[in-house]
Amino acid sequence: MNPLELQPDSQEIYLDCNATTPVLPDIARSVSHTMEAIFGNPSSSHITGLKARYILDTTRQQAREAIGSFNSKLIFTSGATEGIQTAVVSAIRAAVQNPDRPRQYLLYGATEHKAVPQALAHWNELLGLNAELLAIPVDQKGLLDLDFIAAHVAQAAMICTMAVNNETGVVQDLSRLEQVIRQHAPTIPWMVDCVQALGKQNLELDNTSIDYAPFSGHKLYGPKGIGFMAIRDSAPFTPLIIGGGQESGYRSGTENLPGIAALNALFEVMNGEHKGFASHATLTAYREQLAAALKKAFPGVVFNNDFAVSVPTTLNFSVQGVSSRDIMDVLDACHIRVSSGSACSSKVTRSFVLDAMGLPSWRSESAIRMSFGPATTQAEIDEACKRLQQAADALQQSCLIVADTNDDNDSLLDGVVQLRYDDSCSYLLIDRAAKEMVVIDPHPALAGRIENIARCQHYQVPAVLSTAAEGECADAAALLRDMLPLTSGDSDLFGWPTAAIAQCDAIPQECQSGVDGCLNIGARRLFRFGSRLPVYLLSEPVAERQALHVDFAFIGKDIARESLCRCLGERTLICAGYDPDSQLVTRLDDRAVAVPQTGIDIAIGDEDFWRREDVIIIDVRERQEHMVDDLPCCAQVINVPLTQVVQFIHDNSELQQRELICVCRSGNRSGVVANALRRHGFTKTRHLLGGLALASKQA
Repeated sequence: MNPLELQPDSQEIYLDCNATTPVLPDIARSVSHTMEAIFGNPSSSHITGLKARYILDTTRQQAREAIGSFNSKLIFTSGATEGIQTAVVSAIRAAVQNPDRPRQYLLYGATEHKAVPQALAHWNELLGLNAELLAIPVDQKGLLDLDFIAAHVAQAAMICTMAVNNETGVVQDLSRLEQVIRQHAPTIPWMVDCVQALGKQNLELDNTSIDYAPFSGHKLYGPKGIGFMAIRDSAPFTPLIIGGGQESGYRSGTENLPGIAALNALFEVMNGEHKGFASHATLTAYREQLAAALKKAFPGVVFNNDFAVSVPTTLNFSVQGVSSRDIMDVLDACHIRVSSGSACSSKVTRSFVLDAMGLPSWRSESAIRMSFGPATTQAEIDEACKRLQQAADALQQSCLIVADTNDDNDSLLDGVVQLRYDDSCSYLLIDRAAKEMVVIDPHPALAGRIENIARCQHYQVPAVLSTAAEGECADAAALLRDMLPLTSGDSDLFGWPTAAIAQCDAIPQECQSGVDGCLNIGARRLFRFGSRLPVYLLSEPVAERQALHVDFAFIGKDIARESLCRCLGERTLICAGYDPDSQLVTRLDDRAVAVPQTGIDIAIGDEDFWRREDVIIIDVRERQEHMVDDLPCCAQVINVPLTQVVQFIHDNSELQQRELICVCRSGNRSGVVANALRRHGFTKTRHLLGGLALASKQA
C-alpha cells in the first residue's frame, strides 16, 4: 500500500504528545517548500547553496533565542538520542583520557528516559571507563534525592538529569540541582535532557552551568529525525559523527535542511510577537478539565503525578482493577490516542518510572499517560471529556469497572471464558442461567478483574481451582477464595470442594475411571481427573438421559499430554494454563486440519469484503471496543473477543464452511484468532492484515 493512500482519522483526538506530535500545517509547508525549492547543499558556494545556508544560519540563531543559549556551541542533530550519545561519549572520553578526573561513578536519575542509562552502559564498556552506573533515587513526587547527589557526585565522571519527565511531566528544580552539583563537583560534566521542556518551560541556558542540553523537534510539532543540542564551550567535547566537517566539524554529514526549516517555522511560532501556543494558564485549565472528566468517568482514578510539580500538559493516572491495556484499547476505539508510558517502552507491562517513585505495583501496572501540547485546542479538550465518559460506560458494561448500576454486556457471557496475562491463561466457567461461575488458574494480575466480574454479575462461585499446588496461580486462587464467598464449603489444596469428591451420578463417556468427584455449574458438569496434577473436565449442558461428553479439558503447565488420552475424546478442546505460542485452544491431534500459512489473508487496499453480504466478519476486539466503534459494512458482524474464542469454536461448527474474516485494531489479535479457527476446521477464515488502523472501512 502506498503511504499516500493512508488517511488520517477524522475523529481522532490525539492525547499522546509526549510520544510525538503532529506536524503543524505551517511547519509542514516550510518542509515541503524547502524540499522542492530550496534544496541546495548548505556547503555549496553557488546561489542555491547560499539560500540553503541562510536557512541553516537563521535557524541556529532562532534556536539560541528559544533556549537562551548565545555563548555555547549549538549543533543540529537527528534528535535527542544522538544528542545524548554525543554528551555521554564526550564526558566518558574525557574521563578516560585524564586519569586525574573522578571516574568511580556515572550518575543518572532513576526516572530518566532509557536512552540515558543505556547510552551510559554502552559507552562505559566500549571506551573502557568501567565506572559503576548509579541511579539517583527519587521521592514519591519523582524529584531527585539531592542528598544522594551530594554524597556521590564528587566521585562521578558524569551526571545526567532531565528537565521534565516524559511519563509523569514532573519538573526538576534545575536551580537547586545546580547548586548541589557545583558545590560538590564544580567541573563535572552535567547533561540535562531538555526534550519535554521545549515550549513548556522557560529555559535560559546561559544562566546555568549545564554542559549538554539535547532537544528533539518531533516532540513539539516538528518532523521526526531532526533535533539540536547546546554544548557549553568549556565542556569536554568529542564529535560522535566525523567525516565532512559540517557543523564546524562538530557533527559531520550533510545537514537535514528540510528538518532544520521545520525548526525555523517552529521557532517563529515560539519567538514571534503573536505566539501560536496556548499560555501556561490555559494549559493548566485544560489539565483541570481533563482531570475532572477522569474523576467523573472513573471514580476510583488515582493520579500518579503531583500536579504542583508537573508541567500542565501531562496527566498520568491509574484505575484500580483495570489494566492499562483495557483502558488504552477502549480509548483507542473511542478515537482517543493515549499511551501506557514511554512510547519507546510500549511492550513493557509496568512503568519503571512509577516503580522508582515507590508507588504501589497496581498503579505501575495500570498506568496511563495522557499528554497534550501547547497547540491543543479547547474544542479538542471538550470532545475528549465527552468520549472519556463513553469509554468508562463501555468498561462498566463489560464489568471491568463496577458501578452501582450496570447495563452489562458481560451478562451475556456463557460457557468458557479465557483471560490472558502474558503467556498465562486463566479460565472462567460460567453458567449464565444459573448465575454460577468457577475459576481455574487465576493469575495474580487478573484477580481484581475476576472479582469485578463475579460481583458485577452477582455470580455464585462454588470453587476457585488450580492445576498445581504451588506457584503464582495457586497463590492467586487462594487469594480469590478469600475475596469471594464460596458456596461449596471446605476444599483441598487445589481448591476442589470436599463435598464434590466421589459424588457423581454420571461420568463422561470418554473417562470411565479415575474421576475424582464432580461439581455442578448450573446444567454443566465439572470433573477432576487425577489428584497430583489434576485435569479439570467440563461437559456442556445435556438433556436428561443423554450421554455426557468431555467438551473442554483444563490442563496445567506440567501435565504430560500423552496421559490425557485416557480421559479425552478427539473433539475435546484442550485449554492450557500456559500458552506461549498463542494457540488459544488445541486438541489431542491438531494435525487433523491442514492450515495454509501464506497467501490467504487480506492485504490493506484489497478490502472489497466491506461491501459483501455473503461473508461473516468476526470482530475480535473486546466487547467495550466493539460497543463504541461500529464497523460500517454490509456483512453480518459477530463480536468474538479473544476471551470467547474457545466457546465460539465449540458452539459454531456449522460456520466451518462459511467465509469468515477476522478484524481487530492492529491485525495482531485477528491473526491469532484466524490461525486458531483454521486449525479447528474453519478453513475459509482470513484476517485483515494491518487491522482497522490501516483499513479504509468503506461499506
